Amino acid sequence: MDATGDSRLGGGGWNNSSLMSHGFALLVTAAALLLQFVLYPYVRATPFLLFFGAVMLSAWNGGWGPGLLSAGLSAVAASYFFLPPRFAFSWRPEDLLSVSLFLAISTLIIRLNVHTRAAQADAEAQRERLHTLFMRAPAIIAIHRGPEHVFEFSNPVHAQLLGGRELLGRTVRQAQPELEGQGFYELLDRVYQTGEPIYGKEALANVGDPTHPRTGYFNFVYQPMPGRDGRPDGVMVFGFEVTEQVLARRGLERTERRLATITHNATLGLIMMDDRQHCVFMNPSAEQLTGFTLEELRGQPLHDCIHHTRPDGTPYPISECPIDRALATRCQERGHDVFVHKDGGFYPVAFTASPILEGDRATGLVIELRDTTEDQRKQAERERLLVELREAVRLRDEFLSVASHELRTPLTPLSLRLQGLERSIRAEPGSPLAARLGKEVDVMRRQVKRLSDLVNGLLDVSRITTGRMKLLLEEVELTEVTREVLARFQSEAQHARCALILDTDGPVSGQWDRLRLEQVLTNLLSNALKYGAGKPVHLHVEQREDRARLVVRDEGIGIHPEAMGRIFNRFERGVSERHYGGLGLGLYVTRQILAAMGGTVTAESTPAQGATFTVELPLQPVPSQGAA
Repeated sequence: MDATGDSRLGGGGWNNSSLMSHGFALLVTAAALLLQFVLYPYVRATPFLLFFGAVMLSAWNGGWGPGLLSAGLSAVAASYFFLPPRFAFSWRPEDLLSVSLFLAISTLIIRLNVHTRAAQADAEAQRERLHTLFMRAPAIIAIHRGPEHVFEFSNPVHAQLLGGRELLGRTVRQAQPELEGQGFYELLDRVYQTGEPIYGKEALANVGDPTHPRTGYFNFVYQPMPGRDGRPDGVMVFGFEVTEQVLARRGLERTERRLATITHNATLGLIMMDDRQHCVFMNPSAEQLTGFTLEELRGQPLHDCIHHTRPDGTPYPISECPIDRALATRCQERGHDVFVHKDGGFYPVAFTASPILEGDRATGLVIELRDTTEDQRKQAERERLLVELREAVRLRDEFLSVASHELRTPLTPLSLRLQGLERSIRAEPGSPLAARLGKEVDVMRRQVKRLSDLVNGLLDVSRITTGRMKLLLEEVELTEVTREVLARFQSEAQHARCALILDTDGPVSGQWDRLRLEQVLTNLLSNALKYGAGKPVHLHVEQREDRARLVVRDEGIGIHPEAMGRIFNRFERGVSERHYGGLGLGLYVTRQILAAMGGTVTAESTPAQGATFTVELPLQPVPSQGAA
């Protein structure tokens, strides 16, 4: 608002603007005086006419001060130059009345000009403030004029939304062709024609670069702007883009639907409590488990409904409840307890209580429940079966021990009888006895040995299982023992068409049980000859620091990868027993013997490329090793 007028008269301060306004008043007053002189013959009857114009211009330009200055000077000039007698001051009553009327009318003109100017300035300031507000607003604002909706205004948010394209002076159809077919042109037309605003919520629109528009969601209002005749002269568009909010809400709704699906289909019972320990949610599994529906428990203290009594009938205080303790401690609680069913019965549950935390405050609790009635029944059944299994194993081991001894008793004289018969045949190779029984005696001797090995294996398993396997530790030279065992296997190696090849770095001595060590070599060589028939068998003996190492490698059928993890178990075999005999005890006994002496045995194999067994033994007894 222009601050001339009262402020200048009362303030007493003069500045350049004030001087210029007063100078302008003097100038237009002088101009009016000159025109009055020029036009005097025509305006003789109205000596103040042109001076009214000077007062009006002075007041419009400068306000009260210049206006009053012009009015005063005009009154003096008109009185002196144009009121009769001219060029003299004659204050007749009628002249005083004319001058007074002039001054009164001039004052009114000044007042009207000042107020009009002030109103204009105020309107301009308001318009500027509104423009600034629209330009800085974080909303989409645009103004259309006329029935074609020509852009008159577009704020930066709106312009940025449309990719900074040229808008002002263009119709909406020219400026935003991507809106074609989306219904927005028709909405603008309706608002302009009816004068009724239209509101849109989460309206879908294609906006942005017309060649590469993007999809967005908008809340908007199309507000009619009335003209001077009261009829709509334009439409103001005001809106916000809510794409992120819509997508976030829809994502949340999808998550909630998934969560609802999960909770309603979960086999675990799920219950949620608020911070007052009142039930606010139960899934169907929890309803089935407790016997209560969600509507029956909603808003009720959960402990008082399903956990209030112990199986012995005594009350269960909430202060002792581990589930409710999770809310106070803000820590997860897990455990087993007994709940009370709606019908009054008890049922065991496994629970997990997890607090819902907001900052350092627990606002609720999620409880997972699982009925363990069936678990307890199955556990009891497992324990019963375990007792029966242990008894069956005890009876089996007892049977194996007795049966092995009973089988071994007749095998010993039978073996001696066959050895005597074999010596007789060798003594008289040309006799009828040798011709008739030579081959049969060899076959019988191998079968008796095979049966004897099986019996010995069963006896070893029995000793190992019952903890009765004894070790007699003494100084043993591994290379020497290996050669002796190889010598005993020459006949079997020839029968299997296998060459036995020993590679050694020299003597390797240690504290071991000699007979058990021979048994280990026998088991490994028997397997090598059985599964590697027709190909050489390689043995290697060496010492590595404080350990002895024995390697037995064949080039036979090998071991399938899936069988590698079980070949050292009892009664387990790496190949079909239809093609290869045995009980599957040799490698089990071998591992147990070596473990008793502090050693190990490992196997490596590739199918059809043979197998390699590596034995490692400490040279000195390990501290835990004993006679057991």
